[in-house]
Amino acid sequence: MKVKRYIADNYQDALKLIKAEMGSDAVILQQSSYRERGLRGLFKKKKVEVVAAVEENKIDERDLFIKDLYEIKSLLREFKHNEIKDESRKDLVYELVSRGVDDKLSKILTDGINEISDDNLETLQKRIVNFIGPPKKITGLNEKKRAVFIGPTGVGKTTTIAKIASNLILREKKKVLLITADIFRIAGAEQLKIYGEILGVPVMVVNNIFDLNRLEGEISKYDVVLIDTAGRSHTDSKKMQELKTFLQYGTYDEVYLCLSAATKNSDIKKIIKSYDFINEYNLLFTKLDETDNYSVILNSIYYSKKSVSYVTNGQMVPDDISLADSKMIAQNILKGN
Repeated sequence: MKVKRYIADNYQDALKLIKAEMGSDAVILQQSSYRERGLRGLFKKKKVEVVAAVEENKIDERDLFIKDLYEIKSLLREFKHNEIKDESRKDLVYELVSRGVDDKLSKILTDGINEISDDNLETLQKRIVNFIGPPKKITGLNEKKRAVFIGPTGVGKTTTIAKIASNLILREKKKVLLITADIFRIAGAEQLKIYGEILGVPVMVVNNIFDLNRLEGEISKYDVVLIDTAGRSHTDSKKMQELKTFLQYGTYDEVYLCLSAATKNSDIKKIIKSYDFINEYNLLFTKLDETDNYSVILNSIYYSKKSVSYVTNGQMVPDDISLADSKMIAQNILKGN
């Protein structure tokens, strides 16, 4: 009698291995499961162990052929799987990619790390923190600033502007003016006007860049001017051209591209690409409370080569906003889901 122990990711895979090698006459003697050793709760995987037996003369040529065929298929699958996972460093790349980090960026961040260890995880976290860099705040001590907020539809630009305005007024004692060019969305301008009334600041509505330029004399009276724009789909070439004109013929100190942290990584590269016509801007991420994976923040920095500024994590004004914390983002990505 031939007795053999099989280890697989699950019971079904183990049975396939047994049937491929021993044939349909194999008998299961014992089965159990266990979890592989991991590090700090990372990279642990569940395995099953099955002990099977078969009479030697029951293994016929057909069973051997099936076994050989299965082994060939297994080798092919393993080869594809191990393209980025055949050694310690590539294991770490694989884990970052599985958490949504761009594969090329993952290789850059893990360069020179040859095995998974406490020291290398600490090194990787420091690299991610340094890659993200310090957040860009909207105003200096004695500087007047004019900032415009752009981005896709539904990311929460207007609410974010209200949060920033609240902090500038209450904590930095700045004289703030709110301007909205969001004339396409129903009640878009009204929403900002309501926030203006609550904060006690003026709100002006402009239909186009010419209206905005005519307000130059009034704008100059304020420390900080925050300009809201209509959300635009990156696939709408006409709307994107309108935004390009608005930015090209206006005067702004800073541009903030507002993105939802819940955006799919498969979409974020296309969205970033659609704003290539802007030379300088900062990234601002909303809706951190709607996702448990912040890899889109890291990928956006990589694709755009721009700095991150603020993040928001709820609807409360003015509380649910803060400067981006690079260490918190790094820890979230390394922890995984």
